[in-house]
Amino acid sequence: MKDHLAFAGILLATSVAALSQQPVAPAAAPPAARPPQAPLQIPNPHYITIPMTIDVSAPADKVWARIGKYCNIGEWSNAPGGNTCRIISGTDGEPGAVRTVGNEVLVGKTKYSYTYAQAPRENTPYNLYHGTLEVVPLTAKTSRINYTLFYDNSMLADHAAREADINSRRTRFTTRLTYMKSLAEGGTMPPPVAMAPSPGGAAKPAAYLSPNPHYVSIPMEMEVNAPVDKVWGRIGKYCDIGEWGFPGCTIISGKDGEFGAVRTIGTEVLVGKTKYSYVYTQSLRTGSRYIMYHGTLEARALTPTTTQLYYTLLFDNSNLGDDAAREADLAHRRTAFTGMLQNMKILCEGGTLPPGAVRTLGRPAPPPSTK
Repeated sequence: MKDHLAFAGILLATSVAALSQQPVAPAAAPPAARPPQAPLQIPNPHYITIPMTIDVSAPADKVWARIGKYCNIGEWSNAPGGNTCRIISGTDGEPGAVRTVGNEVLVGKTKYSYTYAQAPRENTPYNLYHGTLEVVPLTAKTSRINYTLFYDNSMLADHAAREADINSRRTRFTTRLTYMKSLAEGGTMPPPVAMAPSPGGAAKPAAYLSPNPHYVSIPMEMEVNAPVDKVWGRIGKYCDIGEWGFPGCTIISGKDGEFGAVRTIGTEVLVGKTKYSYVYTQSLRTGSRYIMYHGTLEARALTPTTTQLYYTLLFDNSNLGDDAAREADLAHRRTAFTGMLQNMKILCEGGTLPPGAVRTLGRPAPPPSTK
């Protein structure tokens, strides 16, 4: 994987001089320098966000149960032919689930939200398209549905083309929000409207860069003795990772905590968010295997004074040679990111990280081959 995703702590190989004045063993040689990363496929992206919302006269639990399953899109998109959505890989509602609609991959989730993405194709500019569907409780009997689209539209010809694309998407998905509202409030769908066929027929899409992905997720969690607002205020900014995970984080594009923010750590892009969570990924690089790596950090209130932190990684490990390599990679990542959760817990509870806690985590071992 990229610079910081598969790693282990590196210990100094020194011995302590005994009373007999034995010589101290020399320090271990520093890790070998890494080769430079391949250039980004799109070096100057233009990320845009389309936020849409609608209020619903139904409680959040009822709304999410009615429209929040990953293949409910087949019903509230109101396409001709009815609900044709099927799960073709993984489990509906879990990270790594792939649905027939756009072959979209569920890459992040919280209690009342999910974020999905489309995998890149060969010889095709990858626009990093993501969608986030969320239900927010307003009162005991009302809630709000938020739908946010995020993608890079730099490959479109000009400002007029970009505006037309944004307006088309906003119109289509705002209509879908009204369908979700109707279903959540016990109503029915109007008759579907057939879409006009594309002139000359639809072009055959290019093959996927990874034609047979093997998506895996690593869910991790930790309880914190602090209220959720305090917890998220302490560790939830996008570049807070520089304190609890990898040193030296700065925002190089966009605004910390907002869709499209890019941080120096892995050149990672914030592609999904809710009040107490965010989802990030890494951009496609030329000549590199793209493993759809995503991370989701969430804080969820347990009681007024306690919070549960969730950190979930999602990626395709089909590039690894065998089961032993895959298990070793999973163990590596789980150990490292569980250590980060422990660092977050210490900070949120008012403690100070021990010396080397972040420096060790931030010194990666060579990643498994992605070629």
